Amino acid sequence: MKISNDTLAVLQNFATINNGIQVKAGNSLKTISPNKTLLGLATVPEHFETPFCIYDLSQFLGTLSLFNSPELDFGEHAVEIVEGETRLRYVYADPNTIVTVPEKRLECDGDIEFDLPHKSLESLKKAANILGLPNLVIMTDEAEEYLIASATDVKNSTSNNFKVKLDGETPSGDTFKMVLKFDNLKLIPDDYHVRISSKGISHFDGTKAEYFVAVEQNESEYTASQ
Repeated sequence: MKISNDTLAVLQNFATINNGIQVKAGNSLKTISPNKTLLGLATVPEHFETPFCIYDLSQFLGTLSLFNSPELDFGEHAVEIVEGETRLRYVYADPNTIVTVPEKRLECDGDIEFDLPHKSLESLKKAANILGLPNLVIMTDEAEEYLIASATDVKNSTSNNFKVKLDGETPSGDTFKMVLKFDNLKLIPDDYHVRISSKGISHFDGTKAEYFVAVEQNESEYTASQ
């Protein structure tokens, strides 16, 4: 089996979320952050016949970079990486050493729904990085006519903030301030359709992967219209 560039991109992204990964038989890849605030899922072109675990995904990807276009033979206890006269045996990890994704799929019944283009998300992240702002806030504007995404610090009333208008919908008359952490937004660069539930979870659905991201409930507010 050869690993496609698209799958390598997914694995490189997942390594930033959790450096260990459990791969089950099939064509789905899943990961979850150690503190369980970010879960990523992707469907890939390859079909893995043998389940396996990698303890250090960054090291494994670095190992693959030693080759140009290797064949990977996934055995019971290790994967053999072969190219020409070169062969490398990479041993799997014990599943007990990996923080694994729960079997039950998460669901997000979105009270708030909007599109978040790659350009807007990158602008928000860049502003957050330059200004030292830890939070992404999704809220109604003061006139409650449209949605706003803001990079800010919700624990600092004098914080700088950077705002972007969003194309989305919310139930008429509802007011809210839904708070996420940029540290949890380790997403593959892409356009995303986003749903946020007042129950404390958000779903970012892209063309390459999807993510469930925790909402900071202690800082968030949602008031439904009467």
